[in-house]
Amino acid sequence: MCGIDGIIVYGDGPPVSRDALVAMGDAQRHRGPDDEGQWISPDGATGLGHRRLSIVDLSPSGHQPMSTRDGRYHIVFNGEIYNYQALRRELEEAGYVFESTSDTETLLHGYHEWGVALLDRLRGMFAFALYDAETRETFLARDSLGIKPLYYADDGSRLVFASEVQAIRKVIDDDEIDPEGVASFLCWGSIAPPRTLHRAIRALPPAASMRIRPGCVEAPEIYYRLEDEFGSTDKMDEDEAAEAVRTALVDSVRHHMIADVPVGSFLSGGVDSSALVGLMAEIHDGPIRTITLSMDDAALDEAELASQAANLYATDHHVIPTTIEASRERIIPAIRSLDQPSIDGINTYLVSEATVKTGLKVAVSGVGGDELFGGYGTFQSIPQIEGLHRRMGALPGGRQALRLVANLAGRVPRSTLQARSVRVLGYGADTAGAYFANRGLFAPEEVRRMLKPEFADAVLACDPQRELNERVRPSELPENERISLLELRQYMQCQLLRDTDATAMRHSLEVRVPLVDRQLFRAAARVPAALRHKGPAKFQLRNSARPPVPDALWARKKQGFTLPFERWLRSGGVDMGLPEHPLLDPAGVAAVRSDFEARRINWTRVWALVVLREYLN
Repeated sequence: MCGIDGIIVYGDGPPVSRDALVAMGDAQRHRGPDDEGQWISPDGATGLGHRRLSIVDLSPSGHQPMSTRDGRYHIVFNGEIYNYQALRRELEEAGYVFESTSDTETLLHGYHEWGVALLDRLRGMFAFALYDAETRETFLARDSLGIKPLYYADDGSRLVFASEVQAIRKVIDDDEIDPEGVASFLCWGSIAPPRTLHRAIRALPPAASMRIRPGCVEAPEIYYRLEDEFGSTDKMDEDEAAEAVRTALVDSVRHHMIADVPVGSFLSGGVDSSALVGLMAEIHDGPIRTITLSMDDAALDEAELASQAANLYATDHHVIPTTIEASRERIIPAIRSLDQPSIDGINTYLVSEATVKTGLKVAVSGVGGDELFGGYGTFQSIPQIEGLHRRMGALPGGRQALRLVANLAGRVPRSTLQARSVRVLGYGADTAGAYFANRGLFAPEEVRRMLKPEFADAVLACDPQRELNERVRPSELPENERISLLELRQYMQCQLLRDTDATAMRHSLEVRVPLVDRQLFRAAARVPAALRHKGPAKFQLRNSARPPVPDALWARKKQGFTLPFERWLRSGGVDMGLPEHPLLDPAGVAAVRSDFEARRINWTRVWALVVLREYLN
């Protein structure tokens, strides 16, 4: 796990400056404190930079940028390739000679042998840039599920890329805020690729690659669609489904344990992390190091539940105590660690900070379990929203009434119930709209009121219902898989994975996500949704461990790691100052705060403005 950056002069312009590469690398030092390196092509047109967190091949032979012996290929790589040993054996049989034991070198030779087809052979998380000195082209690629980030800025003659937006901002001249990025954040609480908060900076989408040639930057191409995995299931009974799920989970966990340093795990006391720890303990020879963040508030503390799982699976368990007050003091640094605004991610920042205190550089997280195994409330609420909308539409004059309600979004007197009711009735005509009604933050009409009139049309460009239908195309999916795919493609990819990477790497911690694995998804998609989503509490996942996750952990009400944000906001424990920017309408923004103080809206809405303030002011 590392930080990568680079500059490619593909048009007229000065040669790459080593100082610029160093500046971008220094901005990402937290991603790779173990080593650094830069490489510039002889013609000065291409420069690659790297910050290294040593996980596989700890020796100097794993140094990057890495080059082939003949000097044709040069690479900077962020991530882990879990099947690199199998690929290496295949390449050695084809005559390639390796000079290291790193997975990075497998990418170099694999690209020479297979070209872009290499991407479909890779199992893991990755973002890399590979320069071919013979063709003078640079190839950028991001993993198929969007675990590792990659951003770029193109000014018409030079393309700059990096693992973090803030690194690119060190070397570009155009740093204008993107109205569409702001609108997207206010709609969702995160920003979906390819947008970022900055007009000049784009995010390479998951499962995308792109080439930069002399005189030309080709548009990103998608090489894999997660949606294509779902829809064709095998006939199986409950026992066959359980065995298929367990086999796939064991296989994924085994691959995610590959490292030359210890691999530990977050342990919250929930089903996802407990089941993963159970599977890890089954595979690993010694005790797995597990980490729980213990709070001084009994209502928020999961240490006792986590200890039950730790005792059951005989882990090397570390309980790191903290206080509500100490967590509150870390809020602003946690927000700034996100690289891009998001209303999530604070929990990962805090637990990652605790984890590195135990000496770990790699930890496993349960991200992906709810999406794949039906753990969210959306699996029940979205069909209810769609059903209500159908019944309303079937009444005399119902369709006209629903259109009227949609037009009233953001205009009616605000309250928590009214805002949700208007959104449900206004957007529930299809699964994408019902999903936004459930997961969205502000309705487009509400966002429009917070933007200056000259920027209000930005909302049209990032209409959440339309974009979901274009990006995921749920109507083309089997009805019982639509919610799972929407959760995977929107909430997980655009928010959870991005936030996890940014906040954990702020502490130089690599987080691995065995439940977000292309081969696991392929195997799990063959299991009928009714069996894969079987409850209660992600039944298939909790039973995959040997012994299964204890009843006390799965029978309780679902609860994520939470902090008392509403209490802090109402008491002044967190500064509720509003963002100020020429894009924003002060009256519209102030109305959100007034509504919160009058208890007419949920705290997450004003929290979004607090987060945005840290990136705009």
